[in-house]
Amino acid sequence: MKTFLIFILIFSSTLIAKEKHLILAEGNSWFPHMAENLINNHETISKLPFSGFILVGNSFTNLVMKENQTITYKQVWNELKGLKGLYKNQPHNFLQINIDFPGDFWDDEKWKQVSQNFAVVAQVAKDLGFKGIVFDDEPYIINAKKMVNFKFPTMQEVKEKPNKYKTWQRDGAEPQWVDKDAYSNNHYSFQEHMRQVTLRFKDIMTAMTNRYPELVTLVYLGPSLSHANSNLENTIVIDMGLARENEYHGAIFTGLKQGLTPMAKLHDMGESYKYRTDKHFKQAYQWRKQGIALNKYNDNLDAQRQWILPKSERQTWSTQVQIGFMVFNKGQKSSKSEFTTLNNSSVTDIERTLHKALKYSDEYVIYYCEEQDWLLPNKKYPLPNSWMKMMKRVYSSIH
Repeated sequence: MKTFLIFILIFSSTLIAKEKHLILAEGNSWFPHMAENLINNHETISKLPFSGFILVGNSFTNLVMKENQTITYKQVWNELKGLKGLYKNQPHNFLQINIDFPGDFWDDEKWKQVSQNFAVVAQVAKDLGFKGIVFDDEPYIINAKKMVNFKFPTMQEVKEKPNKYKTWQRDGAEPQWVDKDAYSNNHYSFQEHMRQVTLRFKDIMTAMTNRYPELVTLVYLGPSLSHANSNLENTIVIDMGLARENEYHGAIFTGLKQGLTPMAKLHDMGESYKYRTDKHFKQAYQWRKQGIALNKYNDNLDAQRQWILPKSERQTWSTQVQIGFMVFNKGQKSSKSEFTTLNNSSVTDIERTLHKALKYSDEYVIYYCEEQDWLLPNKKYPLPNSWMKMMKRVYSSIH
């Protein structure tokens, strides 16, 4: 009987234990993680110490959300079809879609096309045997910045034409524009914008999961950038400037959550590269997993000018939202000295950081690198052997 009980305990703990996966994303250029390179150099790349890769493509990455753009299955499939079944030992692969502004949030036809474009990429991911998509919600082009911030007036504009603006607009006025490329439709309130963006991305997730019910979606920045209380309890969860910026990120992520199927997964990767200690990772995890959904952090905000997590999402947040981390090979400055990593990004520092990121993540950690060539045979940036050995140690720890 005792032996049987011990077996049950071991078996149960195995079921409960979380699998962790280490994903590679290179930032040197597009070509290393395009299909052509991953096909032609499969023999070498398949030996790398990663669970999978993030792939970009000319037929989809920058086109899915581009205004008046139609993505066809044939175009995407023809670019990627050579990858089907190729990376059997590294199956955690994702197709990257970059954020853009396809048109006004109340333009039904344009957003319907965007949903269909996302669905095409989800279908290709399924047919390739990939896990799903990565949504890079950091705007790289001017037009895409309209998907980040709600455009409130400046205080000077309110002063010059006080009767032009409603009370909530005057309350939300900025000393100067947070982002001159921010967007709002003057016919609708801030709250209506939040609801409409949420609806659009719910439709996007629904369109994708209709094609691929088991879809896994990784979102780079996530909703914490939008929440005014993200840094309230802990020193820093985010390090992106003003407290009330990036309002649309919260609405985007909420919409994706609302469109999930029971088998689909949504991961908040919380793109920040300045964590180094257990405390940093633990605090960030607790906020993104539970804190952001607590009433006490939402009910004290002004919904007329601040993004608030809707009450309907709070109870299911910690079960439906998975938390991941991203680790960068280069040091960065921070507004707070504790989080400046310029002098602690050696190979040893990054190894320790990766172990902590894997420890606290629900499943995925993305290793993002610049001036390191892991994927190219003719290396512009030769990879020191010490980094390869380090990554093999990290990878072996999760296998």
